[in-house]
Amino acid sequence: MATAPFSVFYCKLASVTLAEVVNHEIISHPKPQLKCFIQLTSEGVIKISCSEVILSKIGSNTTLLCPWTENPVIWYGIYGHQYSSGKSILSSLPSSLQERLDVWENNGYNLRINNISGYDEGKYECSSINGTKFITMNLMAPPTGVIFENLVQKYIKGNEDQLISITCKGIGGHPPPSLVLSKNGDLLASADKRTLLYTFQPSRTDDMSNITCRANHSELKEPLSVESVLYLNLVVDLQTSFEWNLLSEYYNSSYEDVENISPTNTFNVNSVLSLQISRTFDNRKLACRAFDSIDKAGIIRSQTLEVYYSPSISIINQNLTVADNFTQLICQPQGNPIIYKFYQWEHHSVYGEKIRTFGSGLDGILKIPKLERTQRYQDTGIYKCFAENGVADKNGNKIQSGSLFIVNNGKPKVSILNPSNQCSKLGSVGSLVVKYLSWPPPLNLTWFKYEDNQNIKLQASENYTMIETAAVIIDYCHDRKIHVDGYIGILHINEVTLKDFTNYTVLIQNEFGLEVFSIFFNDISKYADYRTDRENSLFYRYPVLMPMILFAAAVFISVIVWKIRRKLYKNGAKTIS
Repeated sequence: MATAPFSVFYCKLASVTLAEVVNHEIISHPKPQLKCFIQLTSEGVIKISCSEVILSKIGSNTTLLCPWTENPVIWYGIYGHQYSSGKSILSSLPSSLQERLDVWENNGYNLRINNISGYDEGKYECSSINGTKFITMNLMAPPTGVIFENLVQKYIKGNEDQLISITCKGIGGHPPPSLVLSKNGDLLASADKRTLLYTFQPSRTDDMSNITCRANHSELKEPLSVESVLYLNLVVDLQTSFEWNLLSEYYNSSYEDVENISPTNTFNVNSVLSLQISRTFDNRKLACRAFDSIDKAGIIRSQTLEVYYSPSISIINQNLTVADNFTQLICQPQGNPIIYKFYQWEHHSVYGEKIRTFGSGLDGILKIPKLERTQRYQDTGIYKCFAENGVADKNGNKIQSGSLFIVNNGKPKVSILNPSNQCSKLGSVGSLVVKYLSWPPPLNLTWFKYEDNQNIKLQASENYTMIETAAVIIDYCHDRKIHVDGYIGILHINEVTLKDFTNYTVLIQNEFGLEVFSIFFNDISKYADYRTDRENSLFYRYPVLMPMILFAAAVFISVIVWKIRRKLYKNGAKTIS
């Protein structure tokens, strides 16, 4: 049976029943909260995919609703990391995140996030055998400012008896702020959106009126406001006009200063253009044209602008492989002036943990120190360079930074914190866990059990369940304990027997090579009494080596016996001759 096409409907409730689906028709509910898609698979199973957008506040507690009640239900959080399985939060997550998460069952497996922070904003997913729900969580935030977009020389300028548009805009904020526009204290317009546009035809009495725009928001204690003056070009018999041109944009200017320079009707008129400068204006030509009704062509003067701006920084690099001795990073700032001061480089984990500081900071070039090939995976992470040219940015910061994530491709590496001795008890479900890193991702993971003097490859069966998943794990990097994106492989022994207490070997392979790790599975009731003696035993820690050592010993003894016999034979021959 071919897969049925998707049907779209909106639902008010957190769950969807099959009774709401009739011949795949669209069903609408008042005040829709979810957008869901229904698919009929070839096996005749109906699967549902829903999406929802919610709004939360920093510091609050938020519950993400998941309609699925059939376990296992899995929650995935920011960047696709798995947060839970069923009602259990993964222990591999950072403790600061674990403490704020909880799954509770109430008409579904719902994820509760306590003390919401800026890092929690983003996309979440809950998944089960019956469907998937995607939730986008946005955070409430106040606007950072409010501006008039059509200012000229700090004024709102227009012409008498001609239509003029005033545009007020709130900067930032979620949801958008409420804007109120007034003239001399009298309300002109209001809107619950980010931009307010008001158009009217001013008269001569509106000249030099005070125009105010206020932005209100639930996260603000006091509204933000901006003020300007309405400056009108009044109709006269003869008027000098100015026109400014920059990057093909035209700016009109009226009288800024009028000076009577003679007892006649001759006047000297000055025009001042005020602009918010950006780096795109650098080395561009600014032109000013003065004209009137008699001389339409007028007079044009121009000047090339030089704009100083703080640098933006990029990094040139080459990714590492196991065959490389080192990699070179080049810090490339782009600003004006082009004389830069460089600072030391920093190495961070993908979760913002600072690992080390290095580099002289003199020329912006970093050569990552050479490590043994088996240790070069520790060079993976975010590298930051810092530089300045003496010009501050709009926030007043002179030192700017650029960052780049570098991956050291190589064979897999088991976490140094992964235990080589793991325990369980008879009759229970035992679990062997291996936490490891792999760039690129692993191709396969194979488990072996040492039994009857040989390693036996394990297959998924009633006795063994094998799980592989991406996860955040803890490892040491350049002597610093950090969180990294890694993998977890788990072998579940569904009912532990005496024969299961032995050595297990896991083989992890990617396109660069193979990593072998041995785990001894202990009886938890005996492990505490014999742990010290057994850990000092070579055959206990590495039972897979026992047949190899015995074979080598046998070969060695055979060679010694052969040499003794040969020597005796030669001595005997000399004696005979």
